Amino acid sequence: MKLKFGRKSMAGAIGTLVAVGIGLALVGAAGIAGWEYTNSDEFCAVMCHSVHPEESVAHKDHAHARVHCVECHMGRNSTLKLIAMKPTHFKELWGMVAGYERPTHASGLRPAREACESCHWPQAEHHDSIAVNKRYGTDPKSSETAYQLTLHTTANVEREVPWKVGGIHWHIANPVRFKSPDVQGREIPWVEVTKPDGTKVTYIDAETKLTKQELDKLPAQTMECYNCHNAVGHPFHNPAYTVDDAIAQGRISRDLPAVKARAVAILDAANSISGSLAERTAAIDKLIAENAAKNPVAPGLKEKEAQFQKEIKAILLKSTFSEKGFNWNTFPNHAQHADSPGCFRCHNGKHFNEQGEAIRLQCTLCHNLPQTKVENGKGSVPSLVVAGVSPPESHNAPNWMREHRLNLDESCAMCHGKLEFGREGGNFCSNPACHGRTWPGVNLNVEPKTVAATPSAPPAPAPAARGAPVKADAKSAK
Repeated sequence: MKLKFGRKSMAGAIGTLVAVGIGLALVGAAGIAGWEYTNSDEFCAVMCHSVHPEESVAHKDHAHARVHCVECHMGRNSTLKLIAMKPTHFKELWGMVAGYERPTHASGLRPAREACESCHWPQAEHHDSIAVNKRYGTDPKSSETAYQLTLHTTANVEREVPWKVGGIHWHIANPVRFKSPDVQGREIPWVEVTKPDGTKVTYIDAETKLTKQELDKLPAQTMECYNCHNAVGHPFHNPAYTVDDAIAQGRISRDLPAVKARAVAILDAANSISGSLAERTAAIDKLIAENAAKNPVAPGLKEKEAQFQKEIKAILLKSTFSEKGFNWNTFPNHAQHADSPGCFRCHNGKHFNEQGEAIRLQCTLCHNLPQTKVENGKGSVPSLVVAGVSPPESHNAPNWMREHRLNLDESCAMCHGKLEFGREGGNFCSNPACHGRTWPGVNLNVEPKTVAATPSAPPAPAPAARGAPVKADAKSAK
């Protein structure tokens, strides 16, 4: 049988093919557009599930603003792999339909090698970095105190310090596992470190209320970048520090009397504010107006007063939440240890192994000793550099920061100068950045409760020759 194609049938066939091609192109374009939309921040944070509205605002105002939700929460994987992973997130969509409480943690983060390490290559050399924080007092002049830290970012670099090898990223270069009974990882009672020779050492918090059986039931997690850097995507900063930054950058003027004290009073009064954006704005405006009425300024400071009110309002809008019971402190930042334990979840002087040795509580593993400059004050004094003198072996003890106040003698003055204690500065032993304050999660008086401590661990009274008595608590030593 022969098939005959006339001009009409040929044109029809071509027309059909063109129509099919256009249809497929439109379907493909719609599919691509749909796929791209499901990877957008709007879809993730609004359509798929409802995060705290403040998280989206914080994300847009931070260094990772151009990193989309899916790049961290699903990783930078191939398209086919991401398509296969999408259905696993349908539970979030069901939560939007059926209703659920907004989460305070991310339950589905991918391993760091699929997310963080696509930008931050861990094998690259990381140099030390310098951080300077300026804090202001609540005195009439809002006096400035500057803290400078040299952060040891890399993992294994020879340094001219008593602890030769170490660094913040040691935790990623070496296998570390941990257990936590809470979803945010605020508490870490169990830590396991694998040494280069393959041996494993377990450390247990001597103050944990969990029994051995309860600890055994907890799943062990491998430490990832985001177990410490948990707030890099949408952080909520301590508003008092944000005020300090505004003062340091000149957006809030110290010409206003007691301006830091005024800001702190407004922040404290705003702790209970919640509701819609309009409701919070009205409540914040009322607080600021009441504060201004109690603190009238001279006519020449009216412009600076208006700028102060503008800045403090912007800070409060970013640190108050729509839902009652939530605030900036609901989301701890584990990469520091000022407002929440952070590093001190493990490095707190009370996680002991079977030999009674603690996880190393040595500040200089991660940064140098803070250098403090107090406005119109003494500030910190660095350790002396003595030619030909090496730090004693005691400085390498895992429990050293816990014990250093109890193991003093006249030889310490050779490098550290006169041993005078306090927090006002002026000598090495009264660094305002370290002493005279309580660090979250640190108890320097805890003893191992399951094994005997090493000979150097039990506290001993300081001889009279060592200077003023040392208070054996977390406020007297870092």
